[in-house]
Amino acid sequence: MSLSVRDEFARGWRTLAACSVGNGSGLSGVAFYAFGIFVIPLTEAFGWSVGQVTIGSSFLILGTAFTAPIVGSFIDRFGAYRVSLISFVALVAGYALLTQLGSNISMFYVAWILLSLVGGGTTPVIWTRSVNLWFDRGRGLALGIALGGSGLAGVLAPPLITRAIQNWGWQGGYLAVGAFILVVAIPVIALLFKDRPDELAVSSGEVRAAIPGFTAHEALRQLTFWKIAIGFFLVSGVIAGLIINLVKLLVETGMDRVAAAGIASIMGIAVVIGRVGIGFLLDRLPAPAVACTLLLLCALGCYTLSVPGVPVWALSLCVAALGLGAAAEVDLVAYLTSRYLGMKAYGRVYGMQLTSFYLGAAIGPAAIGLSFDHFKSYGPALYLAVGGLAFGALVLATLGKPPDFGGRTGH
Repeated sequence: MSLSVRDEFARGWRTLAACSVGNGSGLSGVAFYAFGIFVIPLTEAFGWSVGQVTIGSSFLILGTAFTAPIVGSFIDRFGAYRVSLISFVALVAGYALLTQLGSNISMFYVAWILLSLVGGGTTPVIWTRSVNLWFDRGRGLALGIALGGSGLAGVLAPPLITRAIQNWGWQGGYLAVGAFILVVAIPVIALLFKDRPDELAVSSGEVRAAIPGFTAHEALRQLTFWKIAIGFFLVSGVIAGLIINLVKLLVETGMDRVAAAGIASIMGIAVVIGRVGIGFLLDRLPAPAVACTLLLLCALGCYTLSVPGVPVWALSLCVAALGLGAAAEVDLVAYLTSRYLGMKAYGRVYGMQLTSFYLGAAIGPAAIGLSFDHFKSYGPALYLAVGGLAFGALVLATLGKPPDFGGRTGH
């Protein structure tokens, strides 16, 4: 690690730690990774089908897709600190209200739409903007650490929330998530998080003009913008769909719920390791090559999951491969956006990229869940997942070299 990179981490570690906790505690962290834990309890409590419940995650992601550009514009103007704290407080209230659900499936969908709207300030558009402003030469590693918080959520949420549900029912599971945000996430962000370094603390037009990159309108005219959007629309649909359905998919192989939740937590471990490792590689190797390698490995894992009679150790490796694919998602969108499109209007541009990303992620879980309802098997969905990942890798392979914004790519 060069001295300049060390200096970046020495001055920015507090914000980096807060971003990691914030990402793990927000909609892209525990809310998303814990959703699948509630599928079986809710089907048992209300008689809903697997497909009906998983559609709820699509509403969560669709709401996030809608708010991402709006939140991006807010933080470009008002800063990330205030937006994130307000959103987390509202998110705690939202989890408390989830415990009041009845058997009306429509109200379940409305609840997740509202949660996505009030929680829009807890998504990576907040954390990646701050990390990209604090870090340049160590940006890939810093993004990996910050977004690795969702991987920690993937490790801890499945077994802990499963225990909470076993002891106190599905309502207790939702209350446990809200309590964690209230006791841990909000204090950490309030004490450690700082939007940007002091030299960029002024929000005048002159300072914004000095930050290299494309404006939002210019970015929309770049073919690179659309390649990133299309590639990760496909990838996010596959990964999100498999994450939400993973526990049920593993149960279909003959595992009990506790064992399936334990195997599912391997994905979180892979996300944590993968995000840090991928970030390290992004600072040293061409980003398109890193992306293609990871996505093809994930496609191999999906194919293996479709093969009947796969032993537990092989299933664990497949879940780990999915975790690496998940690790390559939001991190790469943030990294590629900052390097190829710059930081001038990063909040809005990245928010638009997240809209495409989340639209894919919204379609994926419902499509896989409904596919299971129709075919009584996850096999057909897994075959389509292999194709989607391979095509996404092909699109990202054509990005080429990033532009030079005044001698520094993206910053």
